[in-house]
Amino acid sequence: MAKLLAYFGKTFKENLREWKILILALVFGPFFVYMMYAYFGATSPSYGLLVLNQDRPAVTADGREVRAGEELAAEWAKAKYPDGKPYFKVRAAKSAEEGKRRLKNRDADLMVVIPEGFSAFIAEPADQTALAAKKTAPIKNVGDEFNARFMMAAAFADFVTYSYVAAVKAIDLPAAVEFEGISAGRSLNDFDLYVPALLVLAIIMVLFTAAASLIKEVDKGTITRLIMSKLSAWEFLGAVGLNQLLIGTAALALTYFSAWSVGYRSNGSILLFLLVGALSTVSVIAISLIVAGWMKTIYELLTVGIFPFFVLMFFSESMFPLPKISFLKLGGHTLYANDILPTALTVKAFNKILNFNAGFADISFELAGIIILTALYFAAGLCYFRRRHLRPR
Repeated sequence: MAKLLAYFGKTFKENLREWKILILALVFGPFFVYMMYAYFGATSPSYGLLVLNQDRPAVTADGREVRAGEELAAEWAKAKYPDGKPYFKVRAAKSAEEGKRRLKNRDADLMVVIPEGFSAFIAEPADQTALAAKKTAPIKNVGDEFNARFMMAAAFADFVTYSYVAAVKAIDLPAAVEFEGISAGRSLNDFDLYVPALLVLAIIMVLFTAAASLIKEVDKGTITRLIMSKLSAWEFLGAVGLNQLLIGTAALALTYFSAWSVGYRSNGSILLFLLVGALSTVSVIAISLIVAGWMKTIYELLTVGIFPFFVLMFFSESMFPLPKISFLKLGGHTLYANDILPTALTVKAFNKILNFNAGFADISFELAGIIILTALYFAAGLCYFRRRHLRPR
């Protein structure tokens, strides 16, 4: 224990002296949090909606003027997400040609053409609605059918249209649809759903700091003196691992508070979140053992070592979602091909805890997977590192 504490103190001071690497590891996660916050706009997306209003006012039987085209455009403009952001950025189109040009340039996602007789249809008495509908040209959606944003915008616009017509004509919709939310008492936007992956990205950075702490002893030749001092492999790796656990926890906390500073809120257990984060940090340290055993110099780490870092980053879904390739079904749970990386399971566990208020039982499968994979990677890394660098020469 005395040797472990002595070597822990040595590596801790070295990490402080190499403050540039330490700061990079700590600010990497927060940097991507702010970048993704700006990219996603922090809230739900607004779709560009062009309105080509060809409608003409009509008069009802009691002499009231109806401008249904303008009213429908106003309904689109008023439609909002639960967080208050509008569904659409509504703009008028001067002509069909001008609207299509803007759609092709992606200046808008959808153009809706309101036909000439729309107000006349709305002004018709209820008993003549079906006949009026047959005479009226349809409301037309114009856009790129291969653009996902067009499909979403059209779905939202159609829903608002149906709701408006049903309200003003006092018509019951063909079917009643109810909504049941599953989020923890709040609306989850794209940024909220991305935060768990960004938190794991902060943990993955420990791969560099942990591997560097191991490799520099080999690179400088001081590993020989450590072996001669009868410092055991467990004491050596324990001291390094404890230092890296502190760095990983600090990076995770900073990244979380960065997300909190731009409005992210979680109702999940912070203690459970930190427990999963600590175990995941240990798993990355275990992977860094394999990386350190493979290399002998810091130069190799900063060049060839980029490859395992990007493998962890991309295949853990810390940057973007991956296709789900089913690997194994176990106890009602599906394991996917990228779940051989413990950090991929961490993304799922963080999402359940932070966004859906999951408890220990809800993440037990992911937690068990992280522990088992950490043990396997640590055993393989320790064996490989000892054979390569800790044998007396």
